[in-house]
Amino acid sequence: MNIDNINMSDRQLLGRMLGFAKPYWKRIILSIFITGLIVIASLSQPYIIKVAIDTYINGVYSPMVVVSQNEVADIKSRLNHLDVKFEETGVLQEKVYIRLLDSINEQEIQDLEKAAIVSIENIHYLVQGWNKGLSKSEEYQVNSSSNQIKIDGNLYPIERVSQTEMNSFREHDYEGLIVLGALYFILIACSAVLTFYQQNTLQYTGQSIIYDIRETLFKHLSKMSISFYGKHPIGRLVTRITHDVEALNQLYSQVIVNLVKEILILIGIILIMLHLSVKLTLISLIVIPAVMITTLYFKTVMRKAQRKIRLILSKLNSFLAENLSGMSIIQLFVREEKQLEQFNELNERHYKAGMRQTVLNSIFNPSIGFFGNLSLALLVWYGGRNVLEGAITFGIVYAFTHYVRQFFEPLRALADQFNQIQSALASAERIFDTLDTESTILNPVKPKKLGSHIKGDILFDHVSFAYKDEDWVLKDIHLHIQPGETVGIVGETGAGKSSIIQLINRFYDIQKGEIRLDHVNIKDVHLSELRKHIGIIQQDSFVFSGTVFDNIRLNQHEITNEEIIKVAKSVNIDAFFRTLPNQYETVLGEQGTVLSTGQNQLLSFLRAIIANPKVLILDEATANIDTETEAVVQKTLKEISKNRTTIIIAHRLSTIQHADKIIVLNKGKIVEMGNHQELLKSRNIYYQLCKSQSKAGRSRVRA
Repeated sequence: MNIDNINMSDRQLLGRMLGFAKPYWKRIILSIFITGLIVIASLSQPYIIKVAIDTYINGVYSPMVVVSQNEVADIKSRLNHLDVKFEETGVLQEKVYIRLLDSINEQEIQDLEKAAIVSIENIHYLVQGWNKGLSKSEEYQVNSSSNQIKIDGNLYPIERVSQTEMNSFREHDYEGLIVLGALYFILIACSAVLTFYQQNTLQYTGQSIIYDIRETLFKHLSKMSISFYGKHPIGRLVTRITHDVEALNQLYSQVIVNLVKEILILIGIILIMLHLSVKLTLISLIVIPAVMITTLYFKTVMRKAQRKIRLILSKLNSFLAENLSGMSIIQLFVREEKQLEQFNELNERHYKAGMRQTVLNSIFNPSIGFFGNLSLALLVWYGGRNVLEGAITFGIVYAFTHYVRQFFEPLRALADQFNQIQSALASAERIFDTLDTESTILNPVKPKKLGSHIKGDILFDHVSFAYKDEDWVLKDIHLHIQPGETVGIVGETGAGKSSIIQLINRFYDIQKGEIRLDHVNIKDVHLSELRKHIGIIQQDSFVFSGTVFDNIRLNQHEITNEEIIKVAKSVNIDAFFRTLPNQYETVLGEQGTVLSTGQNQLLSFLRAIIANPKVLILDEATANIDTETEAVVQKTLKEISKNRTTIIIAHRLSTIQHADKIIVLNKGKIVEMGNHQELLKSRNIYYQLCKSQSKAGRSRVRA
């Protein structure tokens, strides 16, 4: 499976991502609950302003009924029965004026005296017998001499209202505004506190989930077979664990809960807008179909753009990992300019892909803003005209302007984060596809136990193996290695020597035959149990960042420093570590002391010995060690090989002359087997190998 070529639906991705969020469902539910409170506080603020405008700021111009003081109780009871909100607003000339805060059927109060305060050229008048606000559609004319006003051909008594009388009518308005102002401040303060707590909870949850994903991904990759790493460059896999996982952070810490918040806001705004005015709601949301079409289009093209960016980034990281690791070869063969050309080509492709994504985002983001502003323009045009005609109040239009802005805010936020969301979803595709890639080397369903003490009996029972299809590297290998026996394996390059050791610890699985350890098929044994009994010293030893102690111990904390020093002395390697700057506490690896190839091999020697395996395999382990050190190693090998099954693969035949049995491989087959003296007497391939090495040695001496 190609882990760079994938296509999952958003539903699949979100479903699997929620699987990682499941352990933290309590925190997420708490965040959603807090989100609900934040939404309520947010949606309440424009409505409070609407109430302040219509009820208290412009409330003095509301319709009123006029009653005598002894009728007040009966009228209030009557209005309550009609379910009409009202407020006793003032007393003038022993008459009580009751403000009607809700619209009411005129026939239900036709027996009551009506009144209204109007403002004409900044002068307030009290109109008796009429209780509607003046609008442009109504023709009116004030006659000061007769104290009358003519409205649409009808005459009504009118009297000028002094500032003292206006203050009397506004007395409750001032109190109401103070209450609403305090409530507005409380909502803002609570919303800020809740948002702070919610954001911290979300970030903590998001980081916890990202931690789990990264751990799961690394654990999965650590179980993959060696063949997987041969097919997939390390740079691309590093991109999975770093860039791709980090890209999911926004989805977990923002999108999951904020998606709920945005849905609640949209639903809440629509319900409030419909409650205030159905017509204004339809006018305000007329652009929504265009918004949906635009979003769906850009969602598709931006996802493709993100996939392309991630693919090129993986190739770029792979190129960097390979070239930085092999910089010595590049400089040795003067390949700097050629490699720079290849890097510039990848860099240019990444730049162009990034610019395409930027252009798409720069088109999509303003388009959402354009639709929002278009909706606001339609609202101002239609709503303003209705205010002038007296069909709706100014407070409703003012609230609508806020709600329209709030309605498009989630869409604008989506536009701002759309690039990040598509990037995260593209990364999620790659991460989950990597997790879906199964290892070719699997543990058995019901593993068999080898026990804590094994003998080290190894049997290759007619084994054939190929790395690819039927291009056989080993052909019908039948080999029995007795417990405690030291076996050397020799042969020309490509004969299959290293493949044998790759099979013993199941780095690869064979296609034909069986490999048994202590009479148990190694495929029936759990990998961790199998490999803890097998120690391998390779030609190219890897050094991790850390001290000498850390590199030998390899996180086996039960092994003490004293034990490491004791074992090093017993195999004559202690003197070497004493020559390092800080001896065993010397930091190796990145930004630490750099060991020579031979010194690395001595380190891996001790690393394998300290693990105390019953089977010890040396793959060209002395190839990079000088002659003097090799003599020490040969002596050490004789010591550690006692009562331990030892397999030595070597080009340098002097390292295996002491072996109990030497196996000669040629083109994947065993062609000779015996000890050193027996094979020399046969005068076949082994004899020719010894002879050619002897000639090469004499030539080097003469040179």
